[in-house]
Amino acid sequence: MPIRLSCFLPLLLLLFLGAVVHCPAGAAQQDSSRHARATGNVYSDAAPFAAELQRIGSAIAKEKANVNGLGSLRKNLPPDWEISTSERRYLVSAEPLRGLLGNAEREKNVEKAAAKAKEAADWAFDLANQVNAYAGARSTRGARAELDRILSRREFGSVQGPTRWDLLRQRINRWIEKLILRFFERMGRHPVSARILLWSMVVATVVWLAVTLFRYWTRRAALEELQAPDSVAFVRTWQEWIHAAREAAAQGDFREAIHSTYWAGISYLEDSEVVRKDRARTPREYVRLVSNSTPFAVSRRGTREALSALTLALEQVWYGRQVASSEDFAHAMQQVEALGCQLQ
Repeated sequence: MPIRLSCFLPLLLLLFLGAVVHCPAGAAQQDSSRHARATGNVYSDAAPFAAELQRIGSAIAKEKANVNGLGSLRKNLPPDWEISTSERRYLVSAEPLRGLLGNAEREKNVEKAAAKAKEAADWAFDLANQVNAYAGARSTRGARAELDRILSRREFGSVQGPTRWDLLRQRINRWIEKLILRFFERMGRHPVSARILLWSMVVATVVWLAVTLFRYWTRRAALEELQAPDSVAFVRTWQEWIHAAREAAAQGDFREAIHSTYWAGISYLEDSEVVRKDRARTPREYVRLVSNSTPFAVSRRGTREALSALTLALEQVWYGRQVASSEDFAHAMQQVEALGCQLQ
């Protein structure tokens, strides 16, 4: 049976009209989507996008018990969000949020629907926090680059960070601090032991102060003792010094005897006009003055050696506070006699 073309003409006409109508509609929908993306869901920075997500999350939390409100929010969501920065372009899909909202809409139980709506709100809030963290990281990188640029200048060339020794010392200090804190924490659990430790520290502090004061007074007394004879050195003759030395030796105080013997020798040199009277001089300065006194050195060549030996005995026994014996005193008397003193 032959097929007539006239039978298919109405069908072909309908298909043609449908294609013509369908194509402009699809193109219009794509243009509308592009326009929406270019205006409503495109952000030039992360901060506005994070604010939009916060708004959406707050709206979901507010409408969590209203199914119709959740449906309206789901329908108003764009297919995706676009963030265009100076670095690159990001495209974030809204389908996960759309799916969570759809689950909340389909739930018949009000409490379960609210729980699923809360999941959707949490999703939006979490994504907003991630976007803010990204924005903060970008700003931190920029600040770090600016700081590096400033520190690279010549005036900051000598600025350095902590050395390895500094880090090690800080670590040791922290370790000691932890030990001390741990020790006191343990002591706090035992009141009797803590009290014993406290009183032990008090006693130790008092003993330390007593020893310090005793040493201070001892040194001060020694200095006063060393400086006291200077006031009578000018008024005593060398004979009086010899007499004082013998009296001290008779009492067993050979240290004082050697000290008086030395000043007898100095007084004799002053009376002989070898040195000028001046108690500001040190014993070693007297030795140098005698060495430089040429006429006296020529007449008595052993004078310098005798004064040096007498000075050494004084330094060891008087200033060095060594124990003196009768032999040391006898040797000092020999030296002062070598200077010219007539002891008989």
